[in-house]
Amino acid sequence: MIPITIWIVEDDSIYRNSLERMLARQDHITCTQMFASCIPFLKAIETEEPPDLVLMDLGLPRMSGTEGIKKLRGLAPDITVMVLTTFKEKEAVLEALDAGAAGYLLKTATGPEIIKGIQDVFMGQTALSPSVAKIVLEEMRKPAPVETFNLTDREVEVLELLAQGLAVKEIADNLDIAIRTVGYHLTKIYEKLQVPSQTGAVAKALRAGII
Repeated sequence: MIPITIWIVEDDSIYRNSLERMLARQDHITCTQMFASCIPFLKAIETEEPPDLVLMDLGLPRMSGTEGIKKLRGLAPDITVMVLTTFKEKEAVLEALDAGAAGYLLKTATGPEIIKGIQDVFMGQTALSPSVAKIVLEEMRKPAPVETFNLTDREVEVLELLAQGLAVKEIADNLDIAIRTVGYHLTKIYEKLQVPSQTGAVAKALRAGII
């Protein structure tokens, strides 16, 4: 497996240390830094070798995890963020995904579920706890005022398949187009919606009533 370096942003020291021990048992995952809030985390991003992926809590002191994700986008937009939190309310979910989180797991997730989520988002797929996925699905079914962002019909099709949890290769197969063509459409979607990730694109498209 491809090596993954991870930083943890979590104020609960017991859960934080438990996560670190769980990650240490994985041969391909290395946790190199842990932080109790976003303030020192964001400072370290500016001065140290950044990780591949960040596990981010939302209920943090002085600055929320969602705000931390937004600020991280300005500093290091290529870093993948997976939320790991107790917050399961709809607004918290959609705001975090809209901010740029590539995955959203609840702390009730098991160790294997967290590891799978890390691997999925690192490879460009989505990772959502079942109750979170239900929120996303319910938003998809809701009628809403449509703001198109000048998306093409094909870009909307790609978004709809993303929202169903399909990976890039599956989207390519479904639409009978090349994988690189899906990548091109995703790039244009990110530019038009001004989001950095697949989950961010789906969240924004849901809120705008595009899908």
